[in-house]
This record gives sequence, structure tokens and C-alpha cells, in this order.
Amino acid sequence: MRVFMTGGNGGIGNAIRQKFADMGCEVAAPSSKELDLNNQEAIREWFAQNGNEFDVIIHSAGYNKPLSVEEMTLEEFNKTQNINLTALMTIVQQVLPHFQKTNRGYIVGIGSLYASISREGRIAYTSSKHALVGMMQTLCLELGKYNVLCNTVSPGYVDTKMFRTNNSAEKRAYLASKIPLNRLARPEDIADVVYFLASEHNHYVNGQDIIVDGGFMAGSFQ
Repeated sequence: MRVFMTGGNGGIGNAIRQKFADMGCEVAAPSSKELDLNNQEAIREWFAQNGNEFDVIIHSAGYNKPLSVEEMTLEEFNKTQNINLTALMTIVQQVLPHFQKTNRGYIVGIGSLYASISREGRIAYTSSKHALVGMMQTLCLELGKYNVLCNTVSPGYVDTKMFRTNNSAEKRAYLASKIPLNRLARPEDIADVVYFLASEHNHYVNGQDIIVDGGFMAGSFQ
């Protein structure tokens, strides 16, 4: 099985890429230097040069620059949408002829808790992640006739290098205490769910946003 994924060098993305590789899949995961997701023409050119014969699309790349609505510029807002959302649509358009030819395929978008809720300073990021869930639901409806299963996986708090850099030990411990399992997610916890959804194990899960947060959302407002 051939996999195309974005964001394969991030904390979560690397775990996803490694999971599929360990299961014998061929994974193409161009870096941000190799593929500018803010440039839709660059995406089309990448597939023109490298081909579109992929069985799986995983969109794990994400851009998040916290700014309030007062601070937000249209350029910054559009950049967030381009990388987090529009790039996936362009990628799907390139791979779709192969899905139609083989009558099978899997698409997984990596969402976030901010695909369901939000917080201050996340107007661009939250907008993109809410829209990502809607895009995947629409793809589910349009591509079901080609036997393409389309889902979103929305991680909660994941113990990545970036998360540790951006949050103190006290903050990490506080967040873990709000999770019923009393720990942050490991990147591998997310990768396992993504692999299930985009492998031969999944026959019927389609159009869903799978929140992988250890139960945080169940009681986060307590």
C-alpha cells in the first residue's frame, strides 16, 4: 500500500509515518522544504513530477500562529487555511483519478480538539480545523461511490517535543490531571488510530471525527 502524507516530520506525523512503514507500507512524506503547502500550484507540480498512485492520503501538517481577531491579518488567516485545509483539497484532486481507477482509498485528516471547541487567540486555527471536519464529511458523501473512506482524527494533548517546549512541567501535569487516564497521549496512540482508519482493518468507519483525547472532552468543563 502506498501512502502520501504531509507533516511527516512532526511529533505526531513522525509516529504515523513510522507506523505505516513498520506495517510494510511505502510512505511518501515530503518535507515543508520539498513541498510548500501554502502554494497550491506547487502541490499540483509535485504530483505531476512524482505521480498520483497512492492508496492513502494523510494530512498531518498543521500551521498555528496564535493571534486575536484584532491582530489577525488576512494574509496570516489565509496562510493558515491554505496549509491546514485547502492543501488537502488540492491533494485529493490530484489523487482522485487513482482512487477512481482502483475503486478504493483512504483519506485521514488530522484535526484537533479545536475542531470541536476553541479558545482565545485561535480564530484562524480553529476555523481551519472546524472546516477540516466538514471537508472530510463532504468527501465521505462524494467519494463513497468509489469505496473511499474519509475520516478525521482529532488528538487531545499529546506529549511531543513541541508540546513540552510550549508548556511547563506544571502545566503538563495539570492537563494530565484533567484526563481520566491521568496521562498525556503518546504520539503512537494517535498513530494507531490513524493506521486502523486507513488500512484494510477499516471496512465501514466513514465520515467520522474520532477524538483521541483519553476522555478529556468528557469532563473538561468540570
